[in-house]
Amino acid sequence: MMFKGTRALIKNIAKIPDFPKIGLQHLEPHPGSRKRKRARGRGHGNRKGKTAGRGHKGQGQRGSARYRKFGFEGGNTPFYRTVPQKGFYNRSALKIAPLNLNKIQRWIDMGRIDPTNPITLPVMRETKLVTKIGDGVKLLADGSDWFEAKIDLEVTRASKMAISKVEELGGSVVCKYYGKLALRYLLKPHKFYDRLIPRNPIPRGHLLAYYLNAEKRGYLAVTEEGRTRLAQAGLSRAYLNKEGRVVLRPIVVEEEEKEKVKTENEN
Repeated sequence: MMFKGTRALIKNIAKIPDFPKIGLQHLEPHPGSRKRKRARGRGHGNRKGKTAGRGHKGQGQRGSARYRKFGFEGGNTPFYRTVPQKGFYNRSALKIAPLNLNKIQRWIDMGRIDPTNPITLPVMRETKLVTKIGDGVKLLADGSDWFEAKIDLEVTRASKMAISKVEELGGSVVCKYYGKLALRYLLKPHKFYDRLIPRNPIPRGHLLAYYLNAEKRGYLAVTEEGRTRLAQAGLSRAYLNKEGRVVLRPIVVEEEEKEKVKTENEN
């Protein structure tokens, strides 16, 4: 039993060897799809001669008129230049990623972070608690109403409300400074397998005042590591005055202490 149209299909298949083979040399554009461009400036016989369809004089005849910039208004002051600019882009500003308490609590509830271990910057990066750590992480207090975990945090900066909430639950917050190269080694140590390990520098300027402040939980004032680092840099007697400025305390040696040193040396 043959289906309808089967005989016609067999006849067409049998005629295929008689047709010429199709190749790239047989490909042509569809008739009427391509139009020959009219030559310009080639005499009166062509309707686009002399001025080439641009008219007489003026901006339209110039070559620059065809490539106008976005916002060009024919020589008038553009609108975007009439509006005054406010502010500026600070190239030296630190790009610190925000981290709220509600996100930490959500990560703990999902089991992505162990609250019994210290939560540092490498832990935040591995667990994707903070995806883009530019120059550090700042702890903020959003969601502090339902935050109920006891944790030990090491961040770059922290707000007063966040510090009080974490310490109220028995946790601790330490704000530690990392230079760009030291932070890169901390987050990606595998890139330094054949290089010298960079040393974390001591902050300078206003950053030194921030990390010497115990109220802001600066590591130079709170931790033993920070104090030893200050001693190595010769800043062991640095402190903050009432105005919040860094003051280097002069080293005063009393006469009695000098005499004790002399007696010990003689003995």
